[in-house]
Amino acid sequence: MKNLSKTLLLFVIGVVLIFTNCSKDDDATTSPPANKAPEIAAQSFNVSETAADADIFGTVKATDADKDELSYSITVNSDNLFEITKTGALSLVAGKTLDFETKTTHEITVEVTDGKAKAAAKVTITVIDEDENMPPVIAAQSFNIDENSASSTVIGTVVASDPDGDTLLFSIEFVNPSTSAFQISDTGEISIVAGSNIDYETHSSYTMKVVVSDNNLLAKADVQININDLNEIPRFPDRNYTFSKAEDIDDTVMIATVTATDPDGDTLIYTLNNNPGGLFEINSAGEISLTAGKSLDYETQTSHTVTVQATDGDLTALQHGVRINVTDVPETLTVTVSTFAGGSPGYADGIGTAARFGLPSRGAVDSHGNLFITDATNNRIRKITPAGVVTTFAGGSQGYADGTGSNAKFNYPYGVAIDASDNLYVVDYNNNRIRKITPAGVVTTFAGDSPGSANGTGTSAQFYLPRGIAIDTSGNLYVSDYGNNRIRKITPARVVTTLAGGNQGYADGTGFGAKFHLPSGIVVANNGDIYVSDSGNNRIRKVTPTGTVTTLAGNGTSGFADGTGTAAMFSSPRDITIDANNKLYVADFGNRRVREVTTSGAVTTIAGTGSTGSANGNGTTATFYSLVGITSAGSGVFYAMDQGNNRIRKVVATYTYP
Repeated sequence: MKNLSKTLLLFVIGVVLIFTNCSKDDDATTSPPANKAPEIAAQSFNVSETAADADIFGTVKATDADKDELSYSITVNSDNLFEITKTGALSLVAGKTLDFETKTTHEITVEVTDGKAKAAAKVTITVIDEDENMPPVIAAQSFNIDENSASSTVIGTVVASDPDGDTLLFSIEFVNPSTSAFQISDTGEISIVAGSNIDYETHSSYTMKVVVSDNNLLAKADVQININDLNEIPRFPDRNYTFSKAEDIDDTVMIATVTATDPDGDTLIYTLNNNPGGLFEINSAGEISLTAGKSLDYETQTSHTVTVQATDGDLTALQHGVRINVTDVPETLTVTVSTFAGGSPGYADGIGTAARFGLPSRGAVDSHGNLFITDATNNRIRKITPAGVVTTFAGGSQGYADGTGSNAKFNYPYGVAIDASDNLYVVDYNNNRIRKITPAGVVTTFAGDSPGSANGTGTSAQFYLPRGIAIDTSGNLYVSDYGNNRIRKITPARVVTTLAGGNQGYADGTGFGAKFHLPSGIVVANNGDIYVSDSGNNRIRKVTPTGTVTTLAGNGTSGFADGTGTAAMFSSPRDITIDANNKLYVADFGNRRVREVTTSGAVTTIAGTGSTGSANGNGTTATFYSLVGITSAGSGVFYAMDQGNNRIRKVVATYTYP
């Protein structure tokens, strides 16, 4: 059994050896050799920045030991710029470009395969700079500028760029609508040409073709200039406005036409400046005429200059002056004198001559045509209607007391003035006070207390025998402080100051440098000038609002003479008034006459013979006695206080033309 087992083991080993040898023989005759991977090395290529995407700028090389066919691809691309064919040809991706100024080198990874194995390598692509010139870049732009902007005003700067960083130069090819008003600097700054004007109403916008150059290539764009519309000042034509009219024209006659134009087409409103006394008016068409109720007078003023103002509601233009020359027309002055109220001395209310007065001194007319009289020795304020009805408005027994109506007391009331609200201001002569009376008859003390010359407010101020009083358009009162030889000013706030005068005497000058001698009557013209009857100096004096005193007429000698300036003579002129034409009228006490004085100082006599009496009639035959007061009621009507006759005389002056 042991031998049999050994034999079988040997047999099995032999079979295995036979099979093993056979297998080795078969492998040796049927297995191919092992495949080897391609080999690729790092490579570099140069390519111009101007290369097109169809240009082949290099071929990547690789080797394969097995001589297999190779295929190339890019696995890592730089900015996705490049592509490679299967055979290794390099080019730009369609639509891509290179730019040296942006990037000078690119690295990609190229992979090569023989179908079985792969290999990869870095490929460096160097961009070659070329001297290429790209055109400038400019886009359409717009700017805004106000019309009427000053010459050389900078409108804006045009923006452009150059890909190559070249210096750019700007110019204007044309402007539509055509104009030479714009200029552009080399650096693109647009401005207005000196001496040019940009007007919205002419053109609201302009389009200019701007050219930008890098000295080789050009680019163009439209630049729009929008003009901002502004409200422009009206304009008067540059001409001489001088007109002439006869002195006898009525207030409906058109004297002149002065018109302006408005660049914006706005409706204009015309007004007059520098129009003393409101003599003229202007309508919406620029037509100048006399104000209703006004008239020209050659003897008073031979020419007038006014300033026309035109406004569009926002901006205002002034014409430098319109001159209106007045031509002389031979005229006839008719004056009639009658007794309006009063007769025998005494105290009695009544109608016309049935009324009685005790030394009536001064008068003033309210807005309703009522005449208010200071009835001196009756210590009352009397009211006379236009129909001649006389009543007592305030006062009664002599003394000093505020109150209403007859409860108030005065001591020889003298001057009187009325404001725009019909409040009366009365000079209470012997009480050295200025009293105020409302239209309801309520009497209060406005200024003054004991006699003296102190300035101050209200009752802290002092007067000494004040006589005349007048009021200006601003509500300021002016008092002829008779005993102090001063002209005093009282504001609506009751502040009392000295405007002019001080020591008794005669001297023109300013403020305290001027001298008066018993200044009595006083009146204010519409332009603010003050006229004083300087009774002790027998002169008519003019005082400006700033206190400068000059002599208008009279030479200081007491006497009677018509004439101009110092050729005229007065005798203790007591009161003075003014009409709508700025003519002055003087109650010439010692001469018993009413004298007319123009603002140029020409003096004439319009009523009174110089004899003492009470005769009514025309100006050349009427007589007066102690003429101490006069006031204008308008339209050539005056009331004269004939104190010696205790009458109120009505003087009507009418100029007639052929």
